[in-house]
Amino acid sequence: MKSILVSMAVPIALCAAPAAAAEFPKTGSAEYDTYYVDNTVAKIDSGAGTGAIVDSSGITRNVKGEGPFNGMSVRCLYHMSAVGETLHFNGSCVETDKDGDNVFTTFDDKNHYLMGGTGKYKGITGTVPYTVTELHETVGGRAALIVNHKATWEIK
Repeated sequence: MKSILVSMAVPIALCAAPAAAAEFPKTGSAEYDTYYVDNTVAKIDSGAGTGAIVDSSGITRNVKGEGPFNGMSVRCLYHMSAVGETLHFNGSCVETDKDGDNVFTTFDDKNHYLMGGTGKYKGITGTVPYTVTELHETVGGRAALIVNHKATWEIK
């Protein structure tokens, strides 16, 4: 009976090893695109300027097709204000990988900031300059965007 249990445990342990081996580099850099769809939750307009709270969701793709930040789901909440041609953004996001590990970021007009995470991302910090390309409106008037990120990070 013991030998049957041992012989069953070995294949189970070997199958579990790849899932536990999901390593993430302690330092590095990566370029990735996030494909977002924005949903404006609330909007105000004074005639001189507008403000909005936006709930945005999307997916990431490493531009190499594999590697860090590839295939993560993303959800962000942010505030947008516009006065004339001047736009300002600030908010926060959670990026979740296929293992369920998260990266928490904040952002402003120029950068995302890696603020920490869970699992393999615990202790991650870094600065991520980004550029936005507007695509089109989707059904319901939601904006579709691609945001290109150039990340550098360190995990302590």
